[in-house]
Amino acid sequence: MIGMHPDFKLKGFSYPLTPKGISSVIQSFPWHYGTEYLNILFRTDPDVVKSFLPEPLELGPDPGLGYVAFSKWWSISDENKDMPLINPERTQYKEAAIWVGCSFRGNPGQICLFVWVDNDFTMARGWFMGFPKKLGQVYITDYHFLNPGMPQKMEGATFKGIASAHGEKLMEGTMTVERKIKQSDLPPIMTAPPYHIRHFPNIESPTAPPSVLELVRLGAENKKVGEEIWEGSGTLKFYESEIEEHFALRPKEILGAYRFSSGYTFPGGEIVYSWV
Repeated sequence: MIGMHPDFKLKGFSYPLTPKGISSVIQSFPWHYGTEYLNILFRTDPDVVKSFLPEPLELGPDPGLGYVAFSKWWSISDENKDMPLINPERTQYKEAAIWVGCSFRGNPGQICLFVWVDNDFTMARGWFMGFPKKLGQVYITDYHFLNPGMPQKMEGATFKGIASAHGEKLMEGTMTVERKIKQSDLPPIMTAPPYHIRHFPNIESPTAPPSVLELVRLGAENKKVGEEIWEGSGTLKFYESEIEEHFALRPKEILGAYRFSSGYTFPGGEIVYSWV
């Protein structure tokens, strides 16, 4: 593996490291993504959001603004574009994420505070990128418009997303489609640069400074948004949990809902600040 010590013979971008290097749970970037989103825009308590943002991160231009994204993903690595044929399951997954607006030294962005995923490779990749991913179950309404018993068009159709984990229902949201909009009409928070916190604890002592604790800005190239972008009304509910802290971010106001598709390439990120 490029960058490893010449005497280290095991290979791979991530665990497990092996003689051939083909067993890694994730392969090296660039990574290419295609996504279908069901996003619900909401407003929560700015003081709660602030408690999740360590300095030098600050509240965004619209404090308390956030959204939940229920999403379906298709991803491949540039290292192995044949993975959809080798094993389709290693290229598809679903997520349910809570995003809020933030700012770094005057630059607006967004940060993912909670996200549940249904596959191990996307969790491992997310930890590498600074996403706080945990395994869970995500369910999203999916219609076939030629099915006589289902809606026959997008306008007026209602979609639902549900997230659960460890036997607990965590959140659910709905969207009733009302109108088609332009890409420029999407809320700016949904296209703002992502800032994330990469953290890896110290192996010598739990009280020692982490081995890695840095703020990164994630890159994106080849960005595309599908021609059909839909806006509508939405609902969103968070459920209390004994082992999660997302309920503190529960919605105070629902501002709208959006359904659209997008694609991009992740070429790498930039370390913009380090706490250690």
